[in-house]
Amino acid sequence: MQKQNLGILSNTPLLPFILVTVLFFAWGVPNNMTEPLIAAFKDIFKDMSTFQASLVQSAFYGSYFVWAIPAALLVKKTSYKTTLLLGILLFAAGSFLFYPASVKQEYWFFLTALFTLAAGLSFLETAANPYIIAMGDEETSVRRLNLAQSFNPIGQLTGTFIATNFILKNLRSDAEKANLSTQELVDLQTHELGVLAKPYIYIAIIAAIFFVIFLFNKMPRFQAGGNEIKEGFFVIYKRILKKKRYVLSVMALFAAMCAQFGTFAFTIPYLKENYKLPDGTLIGTGDAGDILFYGVIVFAIMRFVCTGLMKIIRPSRLLAILTGIATVATIIAIVFPGNFGGYMLIVMCGCAGLLFPTIYGLGLEGLSEEEAKVGASGLIMAIIAIGIMNPIQGLIVDLASVNISYICVAVAFALLVGYGAIISKHSNKTN
Repeated sequence: MQKQNLGILSNTPLLPFILVTVLFFAWGVPNNMTEPLIAAFKDIFKDMSTFQASLVQSAFYGSYFVWAIPAALLVKKTSYKTTLLLGILLFAAGSFLFYPASVKQEYWFFLTALFTLAAGLSFLETAANPYIIAMGDEETSVRRLNLAQSFNPIGQLTGTFIATNFILKNLRSDAEKANLSTQELVDLQTHELGVLAKPYIYIAIIAAIFFVIFLFNKMPRFQAGGNEIKEGFFVIYKRILKKKRYVLSVMALFAAMCAQFGTFAFTIPYLKENYKLPDGTLIGTGDAGDILFYGVIVFAIMRFVCTGLMKIIRPSRLLAILTGIATVATIIAIVFPGNFGGYMLIVMCGCAGLLFPTIYGLGLEGLSEEEAKVGASGLIMAIIAIGIMNPIQGLIVDLASVNISYICVAVAFALLVGYGAIISKHSNKTN
């Protein structure tokens, strides 16, 4: 397959790179639809607590944790392409399950659909991230992954737009529901669950089209050299767990997911509780969703900006700088809840733009191809942080307030400042 000499894409097969990068966009859509679902389920299901609604994140990101190692095993035993195909298939199936879930009108059914959808994304991320790293020169691997990952927030932006404009803005407010009869409330719940499910049905159709495109396109295998001795999965895992850089990166990615998704998931509740419109009234769900949409725009722009900045600033140093800024912004949002605190959430969204691809790339840097295939699962498993921390943050909201719950985010950002400062002292090649 012909390779192109394009700087950051030097020695990279261009068409496969583009196809896999499209997947980064594709899974970004449902990723950012989960945060607005917390607000949506609270609006649709009567008397649901923030903690119960936050189980959306536990189902979604718990699935990432469960399926990461099976996905890595599949990559090692077969190929990146096979793993990507299975991921797309599960992605489509989970999205389609929203339709019967809306008919059944049971919360657990929606959680099952989310678990299945996220299983597909776990297979996709476990394969796609190291695949991008393998597609070219090692010295540009972190920048190349940041470039591919830059299209993920565009997908997240699309997901936020869909959730805000086609779900949240089509739900009735609590004031509008106050005077409805019991039967009218039942009928309204049926209608609103149908509204919630409709975008996922379209996502399922698009995912099925992606499956066909990938099935009939030849993708490079990037197998290890013929002289390399093939080792067992867990033998390799045991070895890479002795590498300090990799282990620190897994822990950092756990903190990064707490910071990033703790910011996104509770932006709407924070704004509804603290942000006032010019007439003095608190902002509604739909308008709060619009502000979250702006935050995701900043997040997306910053990922491209950071890819460029890494030409002149080491990735680890840039990470330390931006997470330092985010830590200060989070403390301000906690201490000064209100409109200014809401603006700080936008700053936090921007600073979070480089977190995942940078830490992921740093974690795999210096590993062999076989080690990267195995190590990818540990990094993806760190995403379980979202399913653990978001319900905890939701419980703090129920017991105290939204702004106090952002203490979780502040601690996570502060830990990442330390990671960025010390990571350059360790190398996967020598540790």
